[in-house]
Amino acid sequence: MSEWRVADPSARLTDPDAAEQPRETTFADAAGRANFVVHEPTALPDDCAVETVTYRPEQPPGRPEGVDAADIGQTPWSDGNPASVRAVVRGDGRALRIKQFLYDWAPPAAGVAPLWRTPNPTPVECDDAVGWLGTDYEGRRGACLQRERAQIEISVTDGAFDDDELAAVLRGFAPADAAASRGVREAPFHALHYWVRYGCRPPAVPHGLWDYSGPRPYDESRPVSMNALAREPPARPLVPADDDAFVLDSALAFPDADAVEVVLRSRANGSDHLWITAAAEGSPLAPAIPPEPADQSCERRGRIDCRDTAVHYAALDEAYGAWEALWREEGTRYAAWAGPSLALDGAGVRDVIDGMTVP
Repeated sequence: MSEWRVADPSARLTDPDAAEQPRETTFADAAGRANFVVHEPTALPDDCAVETVTYRPEQPPGRPEGVDAADIGQTPWSDGNPASVRAVVRGDGRALRIKQFLYDWAPPAAGVAPLWRTPNPTPVECDDAVGWLGTDYEGRRGACLQRERAQIEISVTDGAFDDDELAAVLRGFAPADAAASRGVREAPFHALHYWVRYGCRPPAVPHGLWDYSGPRPYDESRPVSMNALAREPPARPLVPADDDAFVLDSALAFPDADAVEVVLRSRANGSDHLWITAAAEGSPLAPAIPPEPADQSCERRGRIDCRDTAVHYAALDEAYGAWEALWREEGTRYAAWAGPSLALDGAGVRDVIDGMTVP
């Protein structure tokens, strides 16, 4: 049974006896439970095999007294308990760890969140998506890929894997059970979103190439339709034109913050995304204009002329993304984050931003 379908927004994990520990499973079994499309590696080096697969079940937020964070697979910087899948791949004197989850704290940091601060991360073409090679947050060689709203992260934990091997592993990820994941594919992003469903605030994380890192107040949010946004928006939203590369996935209002979050998906695949925040002047979600650079190197960062105003634009890689734009327009401040893509380049993303309109 998919835990995300039956979440009680008022529930909190307070009973130590109710706390579930991660359990060994299979990729296919986890696919029927998780709030993301679970993938399995199909192109491992010849000496390697999957040793274990562990599923951390979704649970309400909380850390019961007497329960250590590690006992329930919880990070020390949050008491959230979203679902995740971890696998250990072991070979001859070497090993790597694969982690998968729904990245829903914020826009996924220029597509390279687990490799943050890697100078010039290396793009990898993975069928219809873009993966990356670099150094992970613990100083290990790593890789990452966003596909079908699954965040897939690889870290080398023992020995060594060369870049060609890591790239091959990235390219070889495939849905573990397409039928079991059908409900996830059809669900709006904010219906899958752990922090929205439980009405709690995620940790603060980098959003991308411009400094914009406050926690998003999902504890003060509510999903809204585009019709509702058009009638009574908490802030003036903008969306791409109907014939653009992106279609609406879902939208979220932050009434107390006078802001709205709109997530769009590629018409061509389920991997590429465009994430837009519109916030009134003075809102805690309004980006600083002009913004400060974040602590991640990138190919391009500066002001451009777009939408008849000065737009602060950044690109990790102009050909592959990710791309960002922050600007002020008609009393509203906007931030747009476009994830890595093979269907667009920097010029295409700038055209999308230039053509956005009020719904």
